[in-house]
Amino acid sequence: MDTHLTLEFGHRDPLPDGHADEVRTPDVLVERFLREHTDPGDRVLDPFAGFGTTLLAAERLGRVPIGVEYETDRVAAIRDRLGDDHGGEVRHGDVLDLDGSWFPPCDYCFTSPPFMTHNIDLNPFENYEGESTYADYLDDVEAAFRGVASAMAPGGTVVVDVVNVRVGEHVTPLAFDLVDRVGEVFRFDGEVVIEWEGDGYDDTDGSYGYGFDHSYCLVFEKGASE
Repeated sequence: MDTHLTLEFGHRDPLPDGHADEVRTPDVLVERFLREHTDPGDRVLDPFAGFGTTLLAAERLGRVPIGVEYETDRVAAIRDRLGDDHGGEVRHGDVLDLDGSWFPPCDYCFTSPPFMTHNIDLNPFENYEGESTYADYLDDVEAAFRGVASAMAPGGTVVVDVVNVRVGEHVTPLAFDLVDRVGEVFRFDGEVVIEWEGDGYDDTDGSYGYGFDHSYCLVFEKGASE
């Protein structure tokens, strides 16, 4: 596994009408990992499906897309973009309720959870509408990935796309904190640093947004006997 990649930042498709362009995982990153680490027919899970970047990449590459998404309009958008012949499932639900009985065991997970910083009190797991703290958020992350573990086949790989977040002079070490919390559930195999080239977004600093020109893919594995 490479530990450093340089990629051109950009997105294959715009967001559906009515949604402002927001920081999201570029298609090229998902496709790079799926091409190198999965085979056609593998079930690829994204428990934070968003607008379907991972699921659409999986479908394009002949993998089976499996997703969970909290927002009903996003579920509808993903289903519309995927069509009817992908063989997978996109489920409306709360990742904190995720249970392995929802799907057949998944071989690979590529996801990016909603981000949070120390200095906000909104709940990322409720689309930033409820209240939370950073400590509660990290507890929710660990709980969510315990649900992911129940949906993964033994020996399955979980990749988490994340950044540390800079707001002014303050940095929340989100990527490093997720290593610790997701590492309570899965074995941590290492990180891949992604250096992004290009202009990024107009209203954010750094090619990737959040104040930086790089992000991290944190790689975890479910034990073969679990």
